[in-house]
Amino acid sequence: MTRIFIFAGTTEGRELSEKLSQSGYEITASVATEYGAKLLPKSGKITVLQGRLDSEQMVLLLSQKEYAFVIDATHPFATEVSKEIKKACGRTKIPYLRLARDTEKTGNFVDSQNFGKNLLYFDEVSSAAEWLESQSGRIFVTTGSKELPKICEKITDRSRLTVRVLPSKESIRACGECGMKEGQIIAVQGPFSEEANRIQFEKSGAKILLTKESGSKGGYFEKIRAAEGLSMKIAVIKNPEREVLKSESRERKDAFLKKNIKVSEIFHTVEEICAKIGEVNII
Repeated sequence: MTRIFIFAGTTEGRELSEKLSQSGYEITASVATEYGAKLLPKSGKITVLQGRLDSEQMVLLLSQKEYAFVIDATHPFATEVSKEIKKACGRTKIPYLRLARDTEKTGNFVDSQNFGKNLLYFDEVSSAAEWLESQSGRIFVTTGSKELPKICEKITDRSRLTVRVLPSKESIRACGECGMKEGQIIAVQGPFSEEANRIQFEKSGAKILLTKESGSKGGYFEKIRAAEGLSMKIAVIKNPEREVLKSESRERKDAFLKKNIKVSEIFHTVEEICAKIGEVNII
């Protein structure tokens, strides 16, 4: 039986784990948190591992069984984790496949040239938080609990913040450590519809939205539409993986020309990566 190791901390990672297990593959799915483990599909063909790993720990795990592929289905903002996975794959010689969320796809949410016209883009959370400190009004934060300390370092009046995070003990604890009161925390699993976002934004009294360029799977376009409809200012943290993918695309082009450079393969949908695995493997 073909074994596949999936770093599955996203919606796509869960979908991929379920689809491949249903196709007969033996899946080991690794997630960082207890909450992430609970979201994975229940199957006798899926072994769930919980906990944050560095490349050394990954190498130990990958060496325990014979894996045909390692699939990196982590969040586009988890760039450090992806680096560690690539290191581990390099050391174990297991093929690395990247299921990378395409954050530029817009679906049906861009119906005019004015969509996103007034967005302010930032390379990192800290610079966005500095800008937020210079603005007036309440702020609705959807960048996750992990980024909250960096935001709170820059915001003098933290009572201005309403933060939406996952309903996990880890996320809520992080909010408390940053001084968030109960009424400032919305702990719920997304993604959300445009209308659900609008209701939450209005109820919070927020005049500014802080979000990540997380693509359709992260409910990004619904958030932007809702905020635009309320005439909110919108600060967006750019997808840090975009430049990495462009660089790797150039490497793949060089590999094709030189015929002697092995580089990772990148896919943007569950269907694409399943088709690739089906081409080269017999269950």
